[in-house]
Amino acid sequence: MLGIGGIAQAEAQEMENDKNLLSRRQQAIVPIAALTAKGDTAHLKTVLSEGLESGLTVSEIKEVMTHLYAYTGFPRSLNALTTFMKVLDERKAKNINDVEGKDASPLPTDKTSLELGTEVQTRLSGRPVQGGVMAFAPAVDYFLKAHLFGDLFGRDNLAESDRELATLSALASLEGAEGQFRSHVRYATNAGVTSGQLWQISHILKDKVGAREAWRANQVLSAIYERKYPMPEPITDVFPRGKVSTFNYFTGDVYNQRLVSPDAETPCQASNVTFSAGARTRWHIHSGTQILLCTAGRGWYQEKGKSAQALKAGDAVNIRPGVEHWHGAAYDSEFSHVSVIPNPKDNKDTWLEAVSEEEYIKVNSTTVK
Repeated sequence: MLGIGGIAQAEAQEMENDKNLLSRRQQAIVPIAALTAKGDTAHLKTVLSEGLESGLTVSEIKEVMTHLYAYTGFPRSLNALTTFMKVLDERKAKNINDVEGKDASPLPTDKTSLELGTEVQTRLSGRPVQGGVMAFAPAVDYFLKAHLFGDLFGRDNLAESDRELATLSALASLEGAEGQFRSHVRYATNAGVTSGQLWQISHILKDKVGAREAWRANQVLSAIYERKYPMPEPITDVFPRGKVSTFNYFTGDVYNQRLVSPDAETPCQASNVTFSAGARTRWHIHSGTQILLCTAGRGWYQEKGKSAQALKAGDAVNIRPGVEHWHGAAYDSEFSHVSVIPNPKDNKDTWLEAVSEEEYIKVNSTTVK
């Protein structure tokens, strides 16, 4: 359960075994699409320039942003296109002449957009798409087939595989779109995207966009490919994370940042403590009270001889003096809490043995989160 350090190595090995990895040009599509979906135009400017320098044409980048309006809405698409215009103007002012690329050819005249889109959707899906929500809302079924897969996927200035790379990258940046991401993994595979290339998307998202976007992609891919240990869920700290503690009080990496220091008028200290996935304290005792105010992620608190208590953002724990206990992160999520210590001058810690792997695995395996 706790072989988290081997996750990246396993993914890297899977990518290494797949010699047909994404080209530099294809890699550049991933952050452009993801940041378009997020609406992060500040960082989008940087990856747009990198994309042009990696071999994407002006036409291809415009097409990525046009394609994505069907997934992220006109506001995100238009904001991205406006940002791209500014980037091109700035590059022209520096005498950088970017390759324009080809425009899309006219759509076929021997079939309607609905007929074309139905063919494209069926081929990419691997089977006809019908029933369910399509039967419940026939208008959506029509627009998906005629407009998305006909009018958009039918444009030939961006390959279907590139459109799927853009789609997956955008969906990874949208909360709650895991079901659509899963469907488009199948579509992407049928468009020629390999498993190694799919795992690359997660790595590029982590490097260029954000940990949570990478985690969303990793969760779905891990389920599809039955990966036993998916990427732990990342968190965004409310307070500064600080540095990794060098004290021998913890298992795994634990970050500590003092927020409030005691003085004569306020005999109390508060610190932000962030646990990496799988990290926890040793068993220990405070001679006074300790209060935990949970701010992000998922974790555990356990008193000796009692069942562990699952913790999440918004939970508070009042630890009584003399109670032997430990606290830390879940094996599959980072975790942060503010540790409040009243009267720290007289409130002393007694550190005991480490929480064993067996104890920790039992907590994560048998207790409902």
